[in-house]
Amino acid sequence: MTAEDFGELDDVGFLREAALFKDMPESVIRTIVTEGETTELGAGELVVKKGDPGDRLFIVKTGVVEVVNPADGPPLAYLGRGDSFGEMALLTSSERSADVRVPQQAELLVVDRTLFEDLMANHPGFASQLAVILAHRLISVLEDLPNQEAKKELQGDLRYFDLGTIVQTLIGASQSGVMTLSSGKEMVAQLYFQNGNVFRAHYGHRRGDEAVHQLFQVEPEGQFLFESKGAEAVADGPDPGITVPAMALMMDSVRLQDELKVLLEELPAPNTVIERNADALEWSDDEGQADARQVWGCLHSPMTVADLLEKAHSCHCHTARILARLLQTEQVRPGVN
Repeated sequence: MTAEDFGELDDVGFLREAALFKDMPESVIRTIVTEGETTELGAGELVVKKGDPGDRLFIVKTGVVEVVNPADGPPLAYLGRGDSFGEMALLTSSERSADVRVPQQAELLVVDRTLFEDLMANHPGFASQLAVILAHRLISVLEDLPNQEAKKELQGDLRYFDLGTIVQTLIGASQSGVMTLSSGKEMVAQLYFQNGNVFRAHYGHRRGDEAVHQLFQVEPEGQFLFESKGAEAVADGPDPGITVPAMALMMDSVRLQDELKVLLEELPAPNTVIERNADALEWSDDEGQADARQVWGCLHSPMTVADLLEKAHSCHCHTARILARLLQTEQVRPGVN
C-alpha cells in the first residue's frame, strides 16, 4: 500500500468523524476524498471574508478556525476537527456572513461549487442526507435543543486563542468532555463540561467557581486541549464548588475580571508586606466568611500582597476584596519590607 493510499484512508476516516458526512453513502465519501482539495493555512490567514461569494464548503481536518466579526471584538466561535462551514452559503448562493480565519494553524478539506453540484446531481444519497442534517439543525435552533451528537475536538496554543470564547463555544454547543490547560508537560487546570454546563473545575489549588473565576483573572499560558466524551464519562460527580449554571458563571467571571482591575489600583503595591493588626478576625457577614478565614489564616506570618493573592483559595478578585476590607477595618496593616 502506497503513502497516497494511506492518505486516502486517513481522509475517509476523518470524514466519517465529521457530523456532516458520517452517515453519507460510501460513494459520496470516496468522491470527496478523490476530487476535494486540501489546503493548509497559518496563523492569521483568512479562510473566507464577510461579503465573499459562498462558493465553497470547508471541513476542518486539523487545527482550529475562528469565526469573527470584522468590526472587531472577540471571536464568535471556534470550529475544530470535523466541523464544517459554508454549506448553507453554497445551497442558497448567499454571501459570507462573517470572517473565518486561522488563529494558529489549520488543514481544511475544500469542496468547491462544481464538486458540490456534482454530488447533488449524481449522488442522491448526498442530497437526501444533507436535507436530513440541515433539517435537524433547523429543529435544534427553533426548539433551542442542544445537538448531543455533535462532538468537538479543539486544541491550540493559548497565545492565539481567547479563552472566554473557547468556553462559550463549548457551552453553546452543549458539549460534554474535558478541557485541559497545560504548560509544557505540567497540567495547570481542567474544566469538565456536561451537556454545556461546567461540571467540575480546578486550577492549581483552586476548585469550583473560584477556579473558573481565576482563569479569567490571569492570562494562562501554554496549550489547551478539549476532548469530547459522553456525559456519563465526564466525571465521577458534580463539584459542590460549582454553584451556578455555566452562562451565569461566565458572566460572573467577566464582572469579577473588571472589578479586580479597580481593586488592584486601591490596594498597596504587590511587593508590600501585609501583617495582622488584631488578635482575631472580625467578619460578621455569612457571605465570604469561609474565604476571609482562609485569608486570615494565610497571614499567620506576614506576606506580600502578591503572595497572598497566589496562596489564597479564593480567586484574586475575592481575595483582593477581602484584603481591602481588612485594611479598611485596620485588622491588618502594611508592615515593614
